[in-house]
Amino acid sequence: MDKLIRTVVFDFEGTLVDFQWRLGAAQTELRRAFAEQGYVVEGNYAQMWNAAADLAAPQGRLEALRRALFPIYDRWDADALTRWSPRLGASALLQRLADGHVKSAMVSNVGRAALDAALVRFGLQRWLWPVLSRDDVKHLKPNPEGVSAVLAAMKAPAEEALFVGDSLADVRAARAVGMRVAIIHGGESEGAAFAAAPPDWMVSRLDEIADLTA
Repeated sequence: MDKLIRTVVFDFEGTLVDFQWRLGAAQTELRRAFAEQGYVVEGNYAQMWNAAADLAAPQGRLEALRRALFPIYDRWDADALTRWSPRLGASALLQRLADGHVKSAMVSNVGRAALDAALVRFGLQRWLWPVLSRDDVKHLKPNPEGVSAVLAAMKAPAEEALFVGDSLADVRAARAVGMRVAIIHGGESEGAAFAAAPPDWMVSRLDEIADLTA
Protein backbone atom coordinates (compact mmCIF):
# COMPACT_ATOMS: atom_id res chain seq x y z
CA MET A 1 0.00 0.00 0.00
CA ASP A 2 1.24 3.50 -0.80
CA LYS A 3 2.39 5.50 2.18
CA LEU A 4 0.39 8.47 3.38
CA ILE A 5 1.23 11.70 1.55
CA ARG A 6 2.76 14.17 4.01
CA THR A 7 4.39 16.57 1.52
CA VAL A 8 3.07 18.12 -1.68
CA VAL A 9 5.46 19.78 -4.12
CA PHE A 10 3.78 22.06 -6.63
CA ASP A 11 4.70 23.35 -10.03
CA PHE A 12 3.62 26.96 -10.57
CA GLU A 13 2.53 28.02 -14.05
CA GLY A 14 -0.30 25.88 -15.37
CA THR A 15 -0.76 24.36 -11.91
CA LEU A 16 -1.50 27.01 -9.27
CA VAL A 17 -1.97 29.70 -11.93
CA ASP A 18 -3.07 29.42 -15.56
CA PHE A 19 -0.52 28.86 -18.32
CA GLN A 20 0.35 32.12 -20.08
CA TRP A 21 3.88 31.75 -21.49
CA ARG A 22 3.88 32.50 -25.23
CA LEU A 23 5.73 29.29 -26.08
CA GLY A 24 6.04 29.67 -29.83
CA ALA A 25 7.51 33.16 -29.90
CA ALA A 26 9.62 32.64 -26.79
CA GLN A 27 11.19 29.42 -27.99
CA THR A 28 11.99 30.89 -31.40
CA GLU A 29 13.82 33.77 -29.76
CA LEU A 30 15.60 31.49 -27.29
CA ARG A 31 16.77 29.07 -29.99
CA ARG A 32 18.30 31.98 -31.91
CA ALA A 33 19.94 33.37 -28.76
CA PHE A 34 21.47 29.99 -27.88
CA ALA A 35 22.87 29.73 -31.41
CA GLU A 36 24.42 33.18 -31.09
CA GLN A 37 26.24 31.88 -27.99
CA GLY A 38 27.51 28.88 -29.97
CA TYR A 39 24.97 26.30 -28.77
CA VAL A 40 22.75 24.71 -31.41
CA VAL A 41 20.10 23.07 -29.25
CA GLU A 42 16.61 21.74 -29.85
CA GLY A 43 13.50 20.99 -27.84
CA ASN A 44 11.38 23.26 -25.69
CA TYR A 45 12.59 26.13 -23.50
CA ALA A 46 13.66 23.77 -20.68
CA GLN A 47 15.30 21.16 -22.89
CA MET A 48 17.27 23.83 -24.73
CA TRP A 49 18.55 25.28 -21.47
CA ASN A 50 19.52 21.90 -20.03
CA ALA A 51 21.39 20.86 -23.18
CA ALA A 52 23.27 24.16 -23.42
CA ALA A 53 24.07 24.18 -19.68
CA ASP A 54 25.60 20.72 -19.94
CA LEU A 55 27.85 21.95 -22.74
CA ALA A 56 28.68 25.26 -21.09
CA ALA A 57 29.55 23.96 -17.61
CA PRO A 58 32.69 21.97 -18.61
CA GLN A 59 33.81 24.99 -20.64
CA GLY A 60 33.52 27.27 -17.62
CA ARG A 61 30.85 29.25 -19.47
CA LEU A 62 27.74 28.47 -17.43
CA GLU A 63 27.55 31.87 -15.71
CA ALA A 64 28.16 33.65 -19.01
CA LEU A 65 25.32 31.62 -20.52
CA ARG A 66 23.05 32.63 -17.65
CA ARG A 67 23.88 36.30 -18.18
CA ALA A 68 23.13 36.04 -21.89
CA LEU A 69 19.98 33.90 -21.79
CA PHE A 70 18.22 34.47 -18.47
CA PRO A 71 17.20 38.06 -19.31
CA ILE A 72 15.29 36.62 -22.27
CA TYR A 73 13.60 34.02 -20.09
CA ASP A 74 12.87 36.74 -17.52
CA ARG A 75 11.26 38.96 -20.16
CA TRP A 76 8.87 36.19 -21.20
CA ASP A 77 8.14 35.49 -17.53
CA ALA A 78 7.31 39.15 -17.03
CA ASP A 79 5.02 39.06 -20.04
CA ALA A 80 3.17 36.05 -18.59
CA LEU A 81 3.00 37.76 -15.18
CA THR A 82 0.77 40.46 -16.68
CA ARG A 83 -1.85 37.79 -17.48
CA TRP A 84 -1.51 35.10 -14.79
CA SER A 85 -4.56 34.36 -12.67
CA PRO A 86 -4.78 31.84 -9.85
CA ARG A 87 -6.46 28.55 -10.61
CA LEU A 88 -9.84 28.23 -8.93
CA GLY A 89 -9.32 26.97 -5.40
CA ALA A 90 -5.55 27.51 -5.21
CA SER A 91 -5.56 29.35 -1.87
CA ALA A 92 -8.20 27.07 -0.39
CA LEU A 93 -6.18 23.98 -1.31
CA LEU A 94 -2.99 25.28 0.30
CA GLN A 95 -4.91 26.24 3.45
CA ARG A 96 -6.58 22.84 3.60
CA LEU A 97 -3.24 21.06 3.25
CA ALA A 98 -1.74 23.19 6.02
CA ASP A 99 -4.73 22.50 8.27
CA GLY A 100 -4.15 18.80 7.66
CA HIS A 101 -0.44 19.13 8.57
CA VAL A 102 0.65 18.42 5.00
CA LYS A 103 3.66 20.51 3.98
CA SER A 104 3.66 22.38 0.65
CA ALA A 105 6.66 23.42 -1.46
CA MET A 106 7.32 24.50 -5.04
CA VAL A 107 9.70 23.80 -7.91
CA SER A 108 9.17 26.01 -10.95
CA ASN A 109 10.95 26.67 -14.24
CA VAL A 110 9.86 30.31 -13.88
CA GLY A 111 12.53 32.77 -12.76
CA ARG A 112 12.73 34.19 -9.25
CA ALA A 113 11.58 37.75 -10.02
CA ALA A 114 8.28 36.85 -11.67
CA LEU A 115 7.66 33.88 -9.39
CA ASP A 116 8.02 35.86 -6.17
CA ALA A 117 5.94 38.72 -7.53
CA ALA A 118 3.12 36.39 -8.51
CA LEU A 119 3.12 34.44 -5.25
CA VAL A 120 2.89 37.68 -3.26
CA ARG A 121 0.24 39.14 -5.58
CA PHE A 122 -1.98 36.10 -5.17
CA GLY A 123 -1.22 35.55 -1.48
CA LEU A 124 0.18 32.06 -1.97
CA GLN A 125 3.69 32.51 -0.57
CA ARG A 126 2.66 32.01 3.07
CA TRP A 127 2.02 28.29 2.57
CA LEU A 128 5.00 27.34 0.40
CA TRP A 129 8.50 26.48 1.61
CA PRO A 130 10.92 26.05 0.07
CA VAL A 131 10.28 27.65 -3.33
CA LEU A 132 12.86 26.87 -6.01
CA SER A 133 12.93 28.86 -9.22
CA ARG A 134 14.91 28.66 -12.45
CA ASP A 135 17.56 30.84 -10.81
CA ASP A 136 18.22 28.30 -8.07
CA VAL A 137 19.23 25.29 -10.16
CA LYS A 138 21.55 24.29 -12.98
CA HIS A 139 18.93 22.13 -14.72
CA LEU A 140 15.23 22.77 -15.29
CA LYS A 141 12.49 20.17 -15.13
CA PRO A 142 12.24 17.48 -16.53
CA ASN A 143 15.63 17.11 -14.85
CA PRO A 144 14.90 16.17 -11.21
CA GLU A 145 17.55 18.46 -9.67
CA GLY A 146 15.10 20.96 -8.19
CA VAL A 147 12.70 18.31 -6.92
CA SER A 148 15.52 16.43 -5.21
CA ALA A 149 16.76 19.64 -3.60
CA VAL A 150 13.33 20.49 -2.21
CA LEU A 151 12.83 17.03 -0.74
CA ALA A 152 16.28 17.19 0.86
CA ALA A 153 15.60 20.63 2.35
CA MET A 154 12.31 19.39 3.82
CA LYS A 155 13.79 16.05 4.90
CA ALA A 156 10.80 14.52 3.14
CA PRO A 157 10.96 10.91 1.88
CA ALA A 158 9.99 10.67 -1.79
CA GLU A 159 7.56 7.83 -1.03
CA GLU A 160 5.60 10.16 1.28
CA ALA A 161 5.49 13.03 -1.22
CA LEU A 162 3.27 14.00 -4.15
CA PHE A 163 4.23 16.23 -7.06
CA VAL A 164 1.40 18.30 -8.57
CA GLY A 165 1.99 19.72 -12.04
CA ASP A 166 0.59 20.22 -15.50
CA SER A 167 3.25 18.96 -17.90
CA LEU A 168 5.09 15.89 -19.06
CA ALA A 169 8.25 17.49 -17.63
CA ASP A 170 6.62 17.42 -14.19
CA VAL A 171 5.84 13.70 -14.50
CA ARG A 172 9.39 12.88 -15.55
CA ALA A 173 11.02 14.96 -12.81
CA ALA A 174 8.83 13.41 -10.13
CA ARG A 175 9.27 9.86 -11.37
CA ALA A 176 13.06 10.29 -11.43
CA VAL A 177 13.09 10.70 -7.65
CA GLY A 178 10.38 8.12 -6.88
CA MET A 179 7.47 10.47 -6.19
CA ARG A 180 3.85 9.95 -7.01
CA VAL A 181 2.48 12.61 -9.35
CA ALA A 182 -0.86 14.22 -10.11
CA ILE A 183 -1.47 16.26 -13.26
CA ILE A 184 -4.15 18.90 -13.57
CA HIS A 185 -5.83 19.32 -16.93
CA GLY A 186 -5.58 22.53 -18.93
CA GLY A 187 -1.92 23.42 -18.45
CA GLU A 188 1.18 23.23 -20.62
CA SER A 189 0.79 19.64 -21.88
CA GLU A 190 -2.30 18.16 -23.51
CA GLY A 191 -3.77 14.90 -22.24
CA ALA A 192 -2.37 12.83 -25.11
CA ALA A 193 1.18 13.89 -24.17
CA PHE A 194 1.03 11.65 -21.10
CA ALA A 195 0.41 8.38 -22.97
CA ALA A 196 4.05 7.29 -22.71
CA ALA A 197 4.49 8.50 -19.12
CA PRO A 198 1.13 8.56 -17.33
CA PRO A 199 0.81 10.19 -13.91
CA ASP A 200 -0.77 8.44 -10.96
CA TRP A 201 -3.75 10.77 -11.14
CA MET A 202 -5.27 13.18 -13.66
CA VAL A 203 -7.48 15.80 -12.01
CA SER A 204 -9.68 18.57 -13.31
CA ARG A 205 -9.79 20.74 -10.19
CA LEU A 206 -7.30 21.66 -7.49
CA ASP A 207 -9.63 20.65 -4.70
CA GLU A 208 -9.24 17.03 -5.83
CA ILE A 209 -5.60 17.17 -4.66
CA ALA A 210 -6.56 17.50 -0.99
CA ASP A 211 -8.58 14.31 -1.23
CA LEU A 212 -5.43 12.44 -2.32
CA THR A 213 -3.73 13.30 0.97
CA ALA A 214 -6.60 12.34 3.23
